[in-house]
Amino acid sequence: MRVKKTAYTLVDKAISSGDVYNTAAVYGISDGRRRKLLENMVFSKRRELLRLASWAHTPTEVLQMLSDSDDSFVMLRLCKNPKTPSEALTKLYVKSFKGSSKGVNLTTHIAKHQHTLTNLLAIIIHVNEGLEILRAISQNPSANGQLLMELLSYSPQDEKYKVFDKSVASNPSASAEALKVIYDRGDAYTQAAVIAHANCPVLLLSLAESDSDVFVQRKLVCKCVKLDVLANLAENKDTAVRCGVASNELTPQSLIKKLMDDSSFEVRRRLAKRCDLQVADIERLMNDEDSWVRLWIARNKITPLRVLKVLSYDTCHEVRRAVASNPRCPVVLLEALAKDNNAWVRSAVAYQNKSPMRLLVDLAKESNIDVLSGVANNRHTPQSILQELALSSESDIRRGVILNRNARRTTLMPLLEDPYYLHRLMLVDNPMLNADDKLQLCEDPDFNVRFAAYSWFAGLEKSTKTWV
Repeated sequence: MRVKKTAYTLVDKAISSGDVYNTAAVYGISDGRRRKLLENMVFSKRRELLRLASWAHTPTEVLQMLSDSDDSFVMLRLCKNPKTPSEALTKLYVKSFKGSSKGVNLTTHIAKHQHTLTNLLAIIIHVNEGLEILRAISQNPSANGQLLMELLSYSPQDEKYKVFDKSVASNPSASAEALKVIYDRGDAYTQAAVIAHANCPVLLLSLAESDSDVFVQRKLVCKCVKLDVLANLAENKDTAVRCGVASNELTPQSLIKKLMDDSSFEVRRRLAKRCDLQVADIERLMNDEDSWVRLWIARNKITPLRVLKVLSYDTCHEVRRAVASNPRCPVVLLEALAKDNNAWVRSAVAYQNKSPMRLLVDLAKESNIDVLSGVANNRHTPQSILQELALSSESDIRRGVILNRNARRTTLMPLLEDPYYLHRLMLVDNPMLNADDKLQLCEDPDFNVRFAAYSWFAGLEKSTKTWV
């Protein structure tokens, strides 16, 4: 049976259900009398109204509609909801109680909201000069460079306003001009934040090169482009600074070889992750006493096959698992690791995209949950095995089938009645299932699944597709 419906019939179905979450899902495709009915349903139950105002999945059209409410608790939840749109926030600010404690509370949350318009932030600065509100604006990425500079002008007048310096230093919208002002009068922590900023001017980076403070050096080393400065930082007593040198893409081979002898395993771990290591360096790190150094070499995509073969016999099972997870791991090694005495290693083989069907068939005979979850997830697993795993009593294994992009419709159909609601929720967007299959999810016992199903059908209507 094919399902072919219109927006009107979908909205009518949501209205007849009496479920506020169903109505929220279809509100965006409703109009006229039906939209009014949906609004009446939402506003008739205050408890559900409060839930929708704070729910992270509430559609923006519904949040906009909820901004018509004069309920102070609803308004506060809307101001805190990260999805609330700009227009709604502007309306809430206008409606807020000026001068009252509730109004100030609303304004503080509006001032820190990522969707608040820059023009509204400018108004708030000039109307509300409370420290908490202004600090919220200084942390808001919607505040442009001009507004942030205006906030910084408060600092010299009162010691308590210096809190803005640290906030602006971490704000991605801070301009190079603002960062220079902050650096010149800031402490080591603030200066370090300035150096780490994406808009930090080259002039400040040059000044930081002669700074002996370790917090500044830790940030400088990640952005440093001068080889002589990197060489000096490689001699630093602070481990984090040397780790930065080991991770810096511009670090030359001469320094890499020097850091191979570093006493800190953390530095050597950073080296093992690099994609420009020479073969001799890789062969040296593969014998490191620290198992995590060997693990990162085993994961590294540039590691030669002969090194992977040696590491596949490593005494640490985490290293052997890393070999099995490496996208360059050859089938011959996967065959050997599929017989490893550690289930965690065999599970990596089961998840490996290069594992051939014959290996997966053998691994499917195991009882270990981690191994079977990998088999269920692997695109090379035969459908007959996936169908068996879909009926497993273990939720992790069934989830693996749902996540398998090659799982066919007949394999997934029994999972529409899976006892775990999250699995049913994951099936709503599965392209292997058609609208007829998903229609039953609109009657699901869990409101999250019902909302997702109605939203999916509403999305089809918005894109003018036929339900087939």
